[in-house]
Amino acid sequence: MAVDPEVLEPLVALFDDRDSVVTELVDQRLASFGTEVVRSLHNRADRESDPVQKAAIVERARRLNAEFRLDEFQDFINRSPAPLSLFEGGWFISSLLDWTLSRDRYEAFFYQCMEAYQLEHSDLRTGVENVRILNHVFYHRLKFTLYDVQLKDPQYALLGDTLQTRGGNPFVLAYIYLAICQTAGLPVELLCFPGGFVPAYVEHGKIQFYINVYRGGEIFPQDRLEAFLKATGLQIDTSAFRRRDESSMLTLYLESLLYIHAGLKDEKKSALIERALDMLGPERFLTIDAPE
Repeated sequence: MAVDPEVLEPLVALFDDRDSVVTELVDQRLASFGTEVVRSLHNRADRESDPVQKAAIVERARRLNAEFRLDEFQDFINRSPAPLSLFEGGWFISSLLDWTLSRDRYEAFFYQCMEAYQLEHSDLRTGVENVRILNHVFYHRLKFTLYDVQLKDPQYALLGDTLQTRGGNPFVLAYIYLAICQTAGLPVELLCFPGGFVPAYVEHGKIQFYINVYRGGEIFPQDRLEAFLKATGLQIDTSAFRRRDESSMLTLYLESLLYIHAGLKDEKKSALIERALDMLGPERFLTIDAPE
């Protein structure tokens, strides 16, 4: 429910007050309205003609949104059974960094992709058959396309954007692919190693095959794992590999976002991403030093 303009407007009028006590009181009052205040401030900013005041409203909305989303993300982690839902986790991460993203829009984009696969999925098919069908739907029918392999452009990094445009960097495409697998009940886990991961299809506790999500979902067996790693430029002892459930993709995705925003010297977003990462625990999979 939108915040009553007669209540909101006097608070907006105080946004340029530099008294820290006033700022804190205004923030507390705004936060008391709940997450809907972010949308109300968004609408208010659209009507503002003064660029300075408009910027102040947008900044306040972003700050409030970040705190709401981080609280919700922590609650999601605390309350959800393992493995964590990639669909739900993706919403919190996306809305943390894009304060204009609505839940309805995020759900619509995701379930449009999900429905395209579910129409073809069958429990009577083998794992290989269902993954091949997913690959056809994901890469050919929906036309998800790989961009920004070097992880430099935030345009290709956010789930909400990529679900709509179908173009994204390696980590966001892998995240969406695995979210569809998880939602559809395909038993895919992550084989993680220092510097990266490869999805593995697991049945009865045993890896059946691997999936190269960066090459059209190519399916390959155990004896081609070494060739896959060499193709990615990695020389890694397989004893360093660790099987993880797909919720580790939350950590990997956040690490990739941190790499991008640290490279852009965006300290505010980097700090938000680091707070979200800390909620997932200390385990890390990537080298996230920013590029020079």
